[in-house]
Amino acid sequence: MNYVRGFAPWLCYAALSPLDWRLGMCAAALAAVLLLSAQLRSRSLDLLGAATCAFFVAMAAVALAAPKSGLHTWTCALSNGVLAVTALTSLTVRRPFTLSIARSQVPREFWNAPRFIHVNMVLTGVWAAAFTAAAAACALIVEYGHAAALPLVVVQVLAFVVPFVFSGRYADRAKAKAAVHTAGEAA
Repeated sequence: MNYVRGFAPWLCYAALSPLDWRLGMCAAALAAVLLLSAQLRSRSLDLLGAATCAFFVAMAAVALAAPKSGLHTWTCALSNGVLAVTALTSLTVRRPFTLSIARSQVPREFWNAPRFIHVNMVLTGVWAAAFTAAAAACALIVEYGHAAALPLVVVQVLAFVVPFVFSGRYADRAKAKAAVHTAGEAA
């Protein structure tokens, strides 16, 4: 459920932008501001929340100021690019963006364990690869397919579903291995 909450602004945009890109951007910006303010109140600010808020507030301002802007055509590529840069930055600073999500599901004593950090580096790497591939695919579709809607939707769905499914399965395997390892140490 924390994955969904963290990606709520992106989901708002995806759901509402087919009606009107301004509506999608403004709803996403509002969701991002609410998410960021909740993180600030709980002192759990993360890079994904900050980058998401900055992206949607800036894009909502453009959408309202210049609704006929051609920028909306490139939103799919831009949004995936922002997510890719965010994920790659979090890997570079060794604070994978999946940590904040994973920490809500794992006892505090494991938060700094090398195995826990490694699992989150792998998960964030998968998300980074998916976002990077999606940004490139969306840019190619917009450039050569004149923003054909169906291929863009397929790319967006794959960019979230594939890493989401992988994350769940990989995390479950990591938890099972950790349980076996912990049981072996206790014996």
